[in-house]
Amino acid sequence: EDFPGEFVVIELSAEAGRTFSSAKKLTALESVKEMLGEKMYAEDDVSKILSTPIKDLVMGGKQVCVLLGPRFMLDLELDGKSITDEYLCETYSCFRSDKWMENKFNNTRDIDDMLELNLEEVKEESKKGKLLNNQFVLTPGVGGAPDIAKLLFGMNSLQPVYLANNLYKPAKRHASPPLHTFFQENGTENWNLVSLDFIDLCPAMMGFLVGLNFSEFEIMLATVQYGNPNFFRPSMSVTQKVQSHVVRNRVLFLNVGKDFGSNFGTLTLAYRVNDKFYSIVIHFDGSSVIVLNEYNHLQAGSKEIVIDDDAEEGSINPGGGGTLMTWCRSEEGDDIEFDFDSPF
Repeated sequence: EDFPGEFVVIELSAEAGRTFSSAKKLTALESVKEMLGEKMYAEDDVSKILSTPIKDLVMGGKQVCVLLGPRFMLDLELDGKSITDEYLCETYSCFRSDKWMENKFNNTRDIDDMLELNLEEVKEESKKGKLLNNQFVLTPGVGGAPDIAKLLFGMNSLQPVYLANNLYKPAKRHASPPLHTFFQENGTENWNLVSLDFIDLCPAMMGFLVGLNFSEFEIMLATVQYGNPNFFRPSMSVTQKVQSHVVRNRVLFLNVGKDFGSNFGTLTLAYRVNDKFYSIVIHFDGSSVIVLNEYNHLQAGSKEIVIDDDAEEGSINPGGGGTLMTWCRSEEGDDIEFDFDSPF
């Protein structure tokens, strides 16, 4: 209830090597049903989850899908008889995870290997009509003498957070974190569930993944002014460059140092979301990551561009040192075109 816009998939699993009787499993299911109640997704149809936008699911009051893992389903009985899928659905609004979800454990601590395994998996498994949980999680381990030496000299660590940092942070100045680069290059694949460790270390990735669930985000005009904002800085168009970084036509995902190769400057955008136009001015430096989508753009400081129905043209001052822009109706009159005065 505190997060009405979220939809959560929970997989219940029995702890390995520990006795978990059918009676205790059924008691656990009763507790889950009592706790989640009407919030539980209750239709035995995984294709509906795959085809329905999250915001439409939650608007219908359903926020949780509960799946039962193979160890939980093992020897699950009622009155000496195996419990059917229909009974689980009708009585507990729960479903077998092996029928609903592919969930592969990659078991690697190598970043390139883990990314390649996930890319292969999404290409092979995403067309099977199931939820696909891609695990972008690195597993600590020691592979031999070189790893032992690195541990002894403090050049490596077995702490999971150390591995996650390597995934979420750039290796050098003006570089892009490995996970950012991966999703910029492969964001159009059919990702639907993504597992990450230590999500507080990757807020940009969380904003990007959440944004994929919302409406289209169309860049109309993008300009950049390089250098110190206290001095005059000519504006240059970067519209095509910025448009190329809108993933799935839904999320603008820019790693400024890598994508613009600049220490600092100002980005001015005019864009469309749900048939309304907005502008925003973003001051950046070489380490900035810009993530904009329908979900977060107003929180980021965007302002609506109000265009009267009978107006043919106008100008926009986005403020904050951004580029002054103009707009006019197209010759056909059914669209708005944006421009700015450029010295180039």
